[in-house]
Amino acid sequence: MAPANLSIRPPVESDAPRLAVIHIAAWRAAYRGVMSDDYLDGLDVGRHSDGWRRNILNPRNGTVHLVAQVDDELVGFAIVGPGDNTSDPSVGQLNAINLHPDWWAQGIGTVLFAAAEETLVLLGYQAGFLWVEAGNDRAISFYTKRGWLDDGGTMEDARFDPPVVERRHSRSWKGEPHWEGR
Repeated sequence: MAPANLSIRPPVESDAPRLAVIHIAAWRAAYRGVMSDDYLDGLDVGRHSDGWRRNILNPRNGTVHLVAQVDDELVGFAIVGPGDNTSDPSVGQLNAINLHPDWWAQGIGTVLFAAAEETLVLLGYQAGFLWVEAGNDRAISFYTKRGWLDDGGTMEDARFDPPVVERRHSRSWKGEPHWEGR
């Protein structure tokens, strides 16, 4: 069960440094052994803060950022918007969802994920997809429990050494009831 003092809101510029810390901590915890230690250990909070600041102030067209906050502490984020590599305007994408590892398994991810889904629906998407590292069993289980199923799509992200293999998970809302109360 999520903490009662959890809120989901859009980020503001001053959130950028904390979002960088969350992003890096989540990646180091989730991808150690998948991505090289050199890459993960070389992630720089200052550089990531600058990237977050740019994305908050000038988001990509149609992209929505959400942050999860417990009391006064930011603990996670989600990013949704138009689907990459798809010509179907009815399909949106969950680009990212990350929580600081100190906040895993407390129900926060469930609330943040539901807010991300609701945002996709409110943006008018009838379906959504996301990419997940093929061996990230924890995330795959999380998505599958929420109806986002492996649809057979694969991608190799060659930006990393070694390349990261990802699987596509998707779901449709067309004809489904609103997510609240499910």
